[in-house]
Amino acid sequence: MFVIVILSGFLVLFAAWFLTRPIRGRAAIEEGRIGLEFARDEILKQLKEIESDRADGRIDEAVAGDETRRLEYELAQTLRTLEADQSSERPVPRTLTHRGLVMVVFLIGLPLLAGGMDYWQNKPALLTFATLNAKGRVTGVHGLPPMVLSMVAKLKRHLVRHPHDTTGWLELARANVVLGNLKGARQAYAHAYKLAPTDLNVMANYAWLLYTSHPSQTTGLVDQLYRRLYARDPRQQDALWFLGLAAYNRHHFHRTLAYWRRLEAELPPGSKAQAGVKTALTKIRQQLGERPRAGVSKGPSAQLKVP
Repeated sequence: MFVIVILSGFLVLFAAWFLTRPIRGRAAIEEGRIGLEFARDEILKQLKEIESDRADGRIDEAVAGDETRRLEYELAQTLRTLEADQSSERPVPRTLTHRGLVMVVFLIGLPLLAGGMDYWQNKPALLTFATLNAKGRVTGVHGLPPMVLSMVAKLKRHLVRHPHDTTGWLELARANVVLGNLKGARQAYAHAYKLAPTDLNVMANYAWLLYTSHPSQTTGLVDQLYRRLYARDPRQQDALWFLGLAAYNRHHFHRTLAYWRRLEAELPPGSKAQAGVKTALTKIRQQLGERPRAGVSKGPSAQLKVP
């Protein structure tokens, strides 16, 4: 903000100098012309006085002749200078028009430039003021606190200077999730995973975002992440759940039972999550018992409602 103030002050001073320069020059020319006109009038006045004195006999004829010739010479020089100044004057309207256009550009361009720079530096705060609700309370974008917007802006500036900060990328990803910017969250998690491919926290968060963004997609990168996570931590609950679901979608029901039995043992006893897993296990056992008569059921992913 201090830089903007300094730049604006410099531009204002330059504009003032640029616009007043022709005015000062014009004033000097006008002052010179007025002086010449005053000198011309004085010479004419003196010539009239000499003629009057000559007629009344109050002045010697030789002296009157010499003084008259001197004044006539000065008058001729003064008139010649006046004519030269008038013929060399530039058209005033065009000069004033050009200066006026420059003034308009400064008056419009300077506020726009200062406003644009100020908006770029204070965008989070401006977004906050733009999201006042009907009662005048600040709610932030999508009803979020303004501090979230400020935090995201600070994180982005921090990561520009420290692109290898894994924790910073994780925080940016979580903030983007809160803001509903899933694309930005995926990109931030991808940066963090590239920097720390063996970090369990990074893998767990990145994989969970990919899964929740497309719950029906159990192949590809999300599957690779959960398998790596499971290899590092066989008790990781999200990995057990996802791998069981992926096995179910491939009709590998016995593998699903194996994963979800481990998951059931990891969940708090009597919790809703454990009850949901028990229900899913019961349905899978029923399907496995029906396979000799009805075969593998069609569309198991659609028929089985899992938590």
